[in-house]
Amino acid sequence: MKAVLCILLFGASVLADMVKEVPKSQRDELAEGQTIVKSTDVAGAPWPQLSLYRVVNAPPRVVSELFTDYDAAPSYTPGILSARVIANNSDGTKDVRYTVKVPVLQKISYTVRNTYASSGQSYTVSWKLLQSPLAKQSDGSLRIEPYDGDRTLLCYTNLCVPITNLVAGLKNQALVEAKNTVLALATEAERRANNAN
Repeated sequence: MKAVLCILLFGASVLADMVKEVPKSQRDELAEGQTIVKSTDVAGAPWPQLSLYRVVNAPPRVVSELFTDYDAAPSYTPGILSARVIANNSDGTKDVRYTVKVPVLQKISYTVRNTYASSGQSYTVSWKLLQSPLAKQSDGSLRIEPYDGDRTLLCYTNLCVPITNLVAGLKNQALVEAKNTVLALATEAERRANNAN
């Protein structure tokens, strides 16, 4: 965008659209820093698609940089043992291998392909599962947009389809882990923003 006015108008329309995704009855809770969870049933999937919204007291750039700082992920995200880029693809996507702690099995590794997009101060990282011993599908995104000054509104969305119905009963654990991931991102982004001041 060539003019500051265009950036401001674009930012305002994006903000309005994303806030509209949150039920009106929960927008005050969102503004106060609570995580808002929307659950959407998907035909043929044993687990719902989860969308978690949260306001972060850090600029969008700090939040987006944090999500792509793979080496640091184990230091602030519960359950992640390592996150390593294993391929930088010619189309700008990256294949990332995560190793995480899991109940009973101790740890597993899975690989996703991350796609990155930005427009002004809005950022999106989308992922698609390439390989996992426990899931046949895991697609999602992290959308990051300006919110009220130097704050950020993020939306973390994921749909996971387990490889077997034996793990379908772990859907409550999946929600807990999604909430923990969003909280960890917010906490670390706020820490980094405070340290930069």
